[in-house]
Amino acid sequence: MGTSKAFLGINLDLIENPKYNNLDSRAMMLYALYADRSSASLHNARLGNTAFVDNMGVFIRFTNELAAKVLHTTEKMISKFRKQLADCGLIKVVRDGLKGYKIYVAQVEETPANTELILPWKNHYVETVKVTSSWTTFAKLEFCKSLVKSAQTVDTTVKSQTATTNLQNGNTSLTPSSLTTNSFNHNGLVGNAHAREASQSETQTQTQSAKPVIKKQNPYHLLPDSIKKSFNRVFGFITAPVAIELQSLIKLANEDMLNYAITSSEGRKITSPINYLKAAITNAIKRGAKCVQDMINYYDNQVKNKKTQRGNGYVRPRYMSEKQAQQEVDTAMEQLRIDNPQAWLRITQKQKAQSQSKPLIPIYSLGE
Repeated sequence: MGTSKAFLGINLDLIENPKYNNLDSRAMMLYALYADRSSASLHNARLGNTAFVDNMGVFIRFTNELAAKVLHTTEKMISKFRKQLADCGLIKVVRDGLKGYKIYVAQVEETPANTELILPWKNHYVETVKVTSSWTTFAKLEFCKSLVKSAQTVDTTVKSQTATTNLQNGNTSLTPSSLTTNSFNHNGLVGNAHAREASQSETQTQTQSAKPVIKKQNPYHLLPDSIKKSFNRVFGFITAPVAIELQSLIKLANEDMLNYAITSSEGRKITSPINYLKAAITNAIKRGAKCVQDMINYYDNQVKNKKTQRGNGYVRPRYMSEKQAQQEVDTAMEQLRIDNPQAWLRITQKQKAQSQSKPLIPIYSLGE
C-alpha cells in the first residue's frame, strides 16, 4: 500500500509573472508557508472559530524565528524576504501589540496571456479526472456465473489414467452431475466468486447491525443569532468552550436576559466575560428577576442613581463641587482649632508661609 506525504506547492505564477521577477526563490518558499497557514485559518473560520478573522479579513501569526528555522536561514533574511513579499502586494503585515504581528496573505496574480512562459511544458493548470473501472465486483460475479452455465451444457470426455485413478482402462464419459465445483472451477474463479458473495453478505449484515455514527455538531452553530452578534460585537470571537457556557446560561435564564447582560456591559473593561455574565445572570435570578424588564428596573432603581452611605449614617452625593469641598475643609479646620489649638496654629502658619510670594531674584547679564 503506497503512502503519501504532505508538501508545499509553489504557485508557478510567481515564476512566470513579470511582476514577481525580483522575488527571491526563498521568498517564494516563505509565501508558500504563509499561504498554507492562511488556508488553515480560513478552514477554522468556516467551522466557527473566528480567532484569526477580524474586520480586515483572515490573518495568520507566523514569527520570523519559526520561519527562519523552517527555511534554514536567519531572522534577518526572513525580514528581507517578508519585505519583498509586502512590496509585491502578496502580504500585508500589521503590528498587533508590542511584539506581535498579523499577516494578511493575498492571492497571486495570474500571468498575463501574452507572456512567454519560461517552463517548456507549460503545465500551469492540472486537471484531475476520476476514472471508474467498469470491471466491478458485480461484473466479475456475472462473468463467473456465465462460466458455470457454459460448463453444465458440455459433456467432457476424459481418458482415464491408471496411475491416478482406480477406474478401468477405456473412455469414461463424465456427466455434468458428476462434476463438482472443486474439480472444475476455472482456475479458482468460481470459488473466489462464492467467497466474495459471502464477504459481501457478511459486510451488509455488519453494516445493518452497526449503530449509526452521529457527528457532533459545533456548539457555536447551536447558539441563537442574537447572542452570537452581541457577544462578537462586545467581547470578540466565540470559542467552543465559551459557546457551551453561553448555552448553559440560556438554559438557566433565557435568551433575552443573557442578551441584555451582554449588551449592557459594552464599554466596560471586563477581563473574563464568561465569569461576568455568570455573576450577572446568577445575581438576577437570586433577586427574583424573571425577564429583562426586572433587570432594567433593578438597574434604574438601585444602581443608576445610587448614593454612597458613610458609617455614621450621613448620606451625600458621590462627587462634590469645589465650593462644597472648601466648606468641608473650613469646618474641619474650625473643629481642629477647638480640639487641638497647637496643631491648628502650626498648620495655619505653614499655609500662610506657602501663600506668601517668593522674592524675585534679579538676573544679571554677563559683561562682554
